Amino acid sequence: MNIYIDESIHDKYGFMLLAYVLCNRDPQSDLDDIVSKYGLDEFHACEKMHDNKAMKRLRNDMKAYVNSNCSWGVLVLPNISRSNLKDDFILLIEGLANNSCEIPISVFVDEGIINNAEANSMKSIEGVNEIEICNSHTVNGIQLADMVAALCGVRLREEISESPKLLIYGEESGFNPPIEAELGYELWASLRYSMHKQPEPLGDDMPEMATFKTDGYGLFVSPKCSSYLKEQAEKLFGSVYLGCIH
Repeated sequence: MNIYIDESIHDKYGFMLLAYVLCNRDPQSDLDDIVSKYGLDEFHACEKMHDNKAMKRLRNDMKAYVNSNCSWGVLVLPNISRSNLKDDFILLIEGLANNSCEIPISVFVDEGIINNAEANSMKSIEGVNEIEICNSHTVNGIQLADMVAALCGVRLREEISESPKLLIYGEESGFNPPIEAELGYELWASLRYSMHKQPEPLGDDMPEMATFKTDGYGLFVSPKCSSYLKEQAEKLFGSVYLGCIH
């Protein structure tokens, strides 16, 4: 299994997160085809989406690819951990390798998150085949993690700030009549079906039968998080509901 990891940092709100995308097969060729369809070299979540139809369509295709072929999750940390991620990174890799992934795993990390010495020291973790630092242009599975990190980062940021951006979603987004919804919630909700989750639902009746816990699967929380940040992370990402939301 291949695992791709990228980050989203929100210093103003005191948090960062690492997003990981789990792929049972190498997505390189598939993603090359998706990106080239729009005459682009690469997907960057930081690109402005307003009036950028090609990038919006590419993002939709990337989300569809994740939902159909992958699963994903996040590790939430305080932003002060940015310069010292090793312990939390080990927590994540050990958790995935030991509890919720088919092994062996190959881990591909975007540049600047951990250094080569740290990556080499983690290759002895049981179940880990390799940990490689790479860039998203060369190993395009990183682009999937970039997208997930960005969307989940917006979701958590809007929850913490309590000032979400509201947009109108119409027929182009599958809503007729149009609805008004939070930007972060709508973007994140479109990925919820592929969130890495525990295999058994919470119960036998709705809504529990469509709700799954994600602890140790789609959500890891750093022990360095404040009680407030931990509470917000668990509120948003600690379970996933797969029923209708509109």
